[in-house]
Amino acid sequence: MEQMNCVFVPLVFAELYKLLSGEKKYENALEDQLASIHLPLEWLAEAGDAYNRKWTSDLDYLISDNVDQFALTEQHSQFATWLLAGLHAGGACGELSSKLEAMVMARALEEVEKIQTPLPPVLSPMIIGWTLGSVIGRRGNDLPVAPALSPSDENVRAAFEGLIEHVIAIQGMGQPWPEMMQTAMYWRGYGLAEALRPELGSGGPALKQLRLETLSTMAYAERVEVGKHLDNFKARRNALSHITDDQSRPRFVEVIDEVRQSSGIELTMRAMTQFVFHDVARAAREHPPAVVRQGAWEAMEREIHVWS
Repeated sequence: MEQMNCVFVPLVFAELYKLLSGEKKYENALEDQLASIHLPLEWLAEAGDAYNRKWTSDLDYLISDNVDQFALTEQHSQFATWLLAGLHAGGACGELSSKLEAMVMARALEEVEKIQTPLPPVLSPMIIGWTLGSVIGRRGNDLPVAPALSPSDENVRAAFEGLIEHVIAIQGMGQPWPEMMQTAMYWRGYGLAEALRPELGSGGPALKQLRLETLSTMAYAERVEVGKHLDNFKARRNALSHITDDQSRPRFVEVIDEVRQSSGIELTMRAMTQFVFHDVARAAREHPPAVVRQGAWEAMEREIHVWS
């Protein structure tokens, strides 16, 4: 799926590494992470400068209509995600993400001729669950977000891509949306949670476990909002699946009426993105992507070297 690509222009990495090099609270974790591939902590500033030189050079040829053509290969995003994944013990990543988004946007609007908001995906980074992602939603929406590393499980990957396709399609439609376009989010979301934690046997326990695991990486307000939505997720999904009245669950007609009033599409997408990105970061820590190796920087640097 082409939309799931997570690649960026050099500006994003210039600002990311500049930001990380100045964050004292992450210093120890970053030092340990970089040392594992024989890079010093000072590498962050060095890399930021190298990406900035490449961006400055690209600006001589770059305009708003062709900015996508200056995106770097996926290895840069994958390496950055591995680095970020090592910061998971640092709590929520929303503040870091907001700073990165703001810094990139400010420079892009100032430096790229005729560019307007919403910025294209190659200039729209977001950090969720300590995974780097690219915002690919329509009409300025901050969802969906494509992760820099795909989920390792093939079924999870296909299910998440399908969810992204579905939400992007809805964003392109006028309201009111068809009822089944909205309620389908409950089936896919429940199944995706189950696939992320198959050892728990069903979607209900999986949702509870994923909520517990992602508590520390979400901002308080987001955690509360998503949590309220997920409180009724299983009951609504059961009512939508079985339809006939049963005292053990809400009535089908009541659920679809509630969904029509407030579909929960955004909250379901936000929850599932959080869960998938959290799992991607975990996998990156346990099984680093191929780009993470001794000599990784030399390989990436060749792509961004500015020849004088």
